[in-house]
Amino acid sequence: MQKLKIGILADSIIQSGFNGEVLEKILGSKNLDIKALILNNRPNKRKRFLFLFKKYSIIRLFEKFLFLLLFKFEKFICRLFNKKIKFSTVKLKTTVLNVFPEIKKNNFYTYNSSDLEKIKNLELDIILRMGSGILKDKILKITKFGIISYHLGDNDFYRGGPAGFWEVYNKEPATGFIIQRLNNELDNGEVLFKGHLITKNIYYLNYTNLCKNSAKYILHVLSKIQKQQTFKNYGKSIYFNPLYKEPRLIEIIKYLLNTYIKIFTKNFSKFFFKQKWKVAYVKGNIFQKRLENYKIIKSNKNTFFADPFLWKYKDNNYLFVEEYNFKKHKAHISGFVLKEKEAKYLGTILEEDFHLSFPFIFNYKEKIYLCPETRHKNEIRLYECVEFPMKWKFSKTLISNISAVDTIIFEKNLIWWLLTNSGFSDLNKSSELNIFYSKDGPLTSNWIPHKKNPIYVDSRIARNGGIVFNNNNIYRINQKFSFGQYGKEFDLNLIEEINEENFIEKKICNIKPLFFRKINGTHHFNNNEDFCTMDFI
Repeated sequence: MQKLKIGILADSIIQSGFNGEVLEKILGSKNLDIKALILNNRPNKRKRFLFLFKKYSIIRLFEKFLFLLLFKFEKFICRLFNKKIKFSTVKLKTTVLNVFPEIKKNNFYTYNSSDLEKIKNLELDIILRMGSGILKDKILKITKFGIISYHLGDNDFYRGGPAGFWEVYNKEPATGFIIQRLNNELDNGEVLFKGHLITKNIYYLNYTNLCKNSAKYILHVLSKIQKQQTFKNYGKSIYFNPLYKEPRLIEIIKYLLNTYIKIFTKNFSKFFFKQKWKVAYVKGNIFQKRLENYKIIKSNKNTFFADPFLWKYKDNNYLFVEEYNFKKHKAHISGFVLKEKEAKYLGTILEEDFHLSFPFIFNYKEKIYLCPETRHKNEIRLYECVEFPMKWKFSKTLISNISAVDTIIFEKNLIWWLLTNSGFSDLNKSSELNIFYSKDGPLTSNWIPHKKNPIYVDSRIARNGGIVFNNNNIYRINQKFSFGQYGKEFDLNLIEEINEENFIEKKICNIKPLFFRKINGTHHFNNNEDFCTMDFI
């Protein structure tokens, strides 16, 4: 397969920030070739400065300056506490073609026929826009596959900018992004890829998370373009919000008050009051028992229980949970024997020197296996039961070099399926669902990625929260987040189709934390033939 010949339309040879992240991904691919940098020669800084004074009032310029200070302040604070927050810087070493766009009202860039001819002679397959101008007309059709561009925001609700700010201001649970093929309509091109990430509670952190975690999907889009595969149809919607711009003074003040008061109160509460997840259970069918009738299991001192899974063994029912220890700052797997009115604590079932949670359990060829979350080992691990339920041994690594959470494994239609949440960072793991399959049983390292991976890049539906088996149907539980809160509620989804070509699920219902008094979240559900279990906070 021939390499895809890419042109970069930019304002500088050196690219940092979000553009640096995207270019780093492209330069790391063997199938992509950056053939040329098309360099916009813009008016000098003095002319641009005079242009700003003509375009904006003194008050508006002050608001823009204040917003820039806000960005710099949050950048300093965030990097002070987290040294890992930094962007790639890339100096492009390729053919440079200087062009001289005419910058018109509202920052529209137009190119003369001479510059257009020079670009055409480069014989590029596609152009990636990384400059600051808005493009229209002839340049959009100058290459075989047009010009593609990122928009950091869900274009159905957030057009304009600044990227990542208004979602925090409006307390959105998710912040979107799109990769689009440009047309003559601002932020309304042909959407080739759309994703949603969890909204961070500080503007700069949200911007950073959005940039770093969306950059990798350029490879997904360019690969499909190279193979001339069809893209998902995201449809069109009527845009009803304003075209967003930098916030006004009153909006900056409101943002500062809301954001930093909430951060202070949240950290104060965390310091003095430990929030504890709890587990509850009931005997009976999932669709026949009200959640308010579930029996709550009392937590141990300095720990909490979460992520419960059920298993029946020799006529007894067992419950496996994550038990998080506040003093050790990590969790292990603990167990209970369940009776209708009593849960007998068995103690620690499995412990490592790293964090364990989400103790998914299944059997294969008369042996019982545990697949807990082991993301701190950067692999998906399997443990075999030696003596049920207290003794387990490490069996094998199913998938290595993967940072994954909340893995579920099951057989359907003679194929074993592994559904997991993996990603670049902790937050992105909650946004991306990937599926792998095996025709050789589950005890293999040869798990094949599904052709539609990633199945979802959407924090509103991607993160696993358990699994339900009922009347030969399989239901995937997905966690849902609210702004600033992990594990607010969950959905129950019927898996209607899962095969090597497709994955389709249908949302059956949504469960909100209203079943007990004074609770604020729920994010997990599981059942077996006798019992149902869930967690809450």
